[in-house]
Amino acid sequence: MALATQPLYNALIRRSIDLQRLCQLAAQQVVEPGLRVVLLENAAALELFVLDLQMELSARGGRPATTGQWRGPLQRRLASWWARGMPLKDTQWIRLLSRREAVLVRHFEETMALAPIDTAQCLHRLAPRLQAIHLDMGMLAGVTH
Repeated sequence: MALATQPLYNALIRRSIDLQRLCQLAAQQVVEPGLRVVLLENAAALELFVLDLQMELSARGGRPATTGQWRGPLQRRLASWWARGMPLKDTQWIRLLSRREAVLVRHFEETMALAPIDTAQCLHRLAPRLQAIHLDMGMLAGVTH
């Protein structure tokens, strides 16, 4: 069973690691201290989400990913460069993070729908952590529009 679900888990793990690192980068570059705190909290929540996924996969006998996607570092460099050139840097970071987070949530939901029942049940238990981040980003993105 671990071999069948390992790619599902690892895809989620890699995407989550990339978003977590992007949140950390954004927190370093935003101007608003309150926003910095929220982004660091989201990064910490994503780190816990990744650890939960990794532990679950390990418990199933699988080998969890420990790094993000190969393009993650390039995407962070581009995002940093892009945000630096914008006059409303904090707003740009929120928009970027909101889009990336929405992609992760969509991927998570698709994975739950396609996964075997036992894997889908496990992912369902982890969903509240991701939903909390989704709500934070939704509120932040709503404030900037």
